[in-house]
Amino acid sequence: MTGAPNRPEIIWTNVVFFSAWTLLTVVAVPWYAIVHGVTWMEIAACILLWFVTGISITAGYHRLFSHRAYTASAPVRVFFALFGAAAWEASIITWSAHHRFHHRHVDTDNDPYNATAGFWHSHMGWLLTKGAKHEDLSNVPDLWKDPVCAWQHRNYLAIAIGVNLALTIGLGLLTGHMLGMFVFALLLRGLLLHHFTWLINSAAHMWGSQPWSRGHTARDNWFLSLLTFGEGYHNYHHTFQADYRNGPLWYNIDVTKWTIWSLSRLGLARSLRRVPPDVTLGRRFEQARKDLDAILKELDDRARVALKEHLAPVEQLCEDALSRLEQVRTRLSAGDVPRRALWTARRTARSALRQWQTDLRTQLALVVASS
Repeated sequence: MTGAPNRPEIIWTNVVFFSAWTLLTVVAVPWYAIVHGVTWMEIAACILLWFVTGISITAGYHRLFSHRAYTASAPVRVFFALFGAAAWEASIITWSAHHRFHHRHVDTDNDPYNATAGFWHSHMGWLLTKGAKHEDLSNVPDLWKDPVCAWQHRNYLAIAIGVNLALTIGLGLLTGHMLGMFVFALLLRGLLLHHFTWLINSAAHMWGSQPWSRGHTARDNWFLSLLTFGEGYHNYHHTFQADYRNGPLWYNIDVTKWTIWSLSRLGLARSLRRVPPDVTLGRRFEQARKDLDAILKELDDRARVALKEHLAPVEQLCEDALSRLEQVRTRLSAGDVPRRALWTARRTARSALRQWQTDLRTQLALVVASS
């Protein structure tokens, strides 16, 4: 006789907490709007605290503490510890331990928010049941040695409650809208921040592009970056997780990247880690070639040969441009060329890659039309 499959243990405190928060918010927001009306002060407070607590998660919990993508001064680390706790997303140590396991075991059973287990699980279901790595904090020895992280972990609940009450009451006294601050600056802001954060674990592993790697389910989604201060460039992040930028291009919407860079200009952050452009563009070219190989396997011999012959000159142009970019970066580190030479080489390589991809799409369309 086969026994019943083991069901995951439910974390009732989390179930009650998130259910109560959601229900209270869903009821309180429309009730307050109908009875009292909504002014710019409630909206401004909600947005302000969403930014402050959200950036403490993205720039602090995520890129600073989880990935060590840069280093920050003690005041900055304390700021992120205080306002990150106010986001109600666990302590730095717990959050970072989960996230490091996510990267190490992505898309497997040892990934706490395994996207292959379905949208609900990766979005918030994993918070409501105990998984394989749910209580494992063994992968963050560096954070245990950080006095700010250790202090916040020991006192997380008191800090989270204290900071949220202080912010809500302070804004209420300042604006004269105490109840409005409770509804919008606390309840609505918290609910939005939770789900925006969780969308990176769920939606950013389901919808978007994979220009850097298809070795994991993570995807680049610019729209999600609007909601998460730049975290939506998730395919790049999983491919180059040590980079302090999630959106590496200047036009990528990555508020967290700009915040960290600004802190460095003020002397509050340093050692910002960036993956060299020849490495990132080389990876993109490598992935594009893998995509082409997969397409070629689906074509007949005649179409395959014709397509490869047509693309060969442009492909060689890409290889030469990437090789030149790597050489320029090496010479720049030795002081043999001015920095503008790197920008020129990068622009040339990126242009060659775009031309190759455009030619590929054009030729594929012709192949399909003639088949």
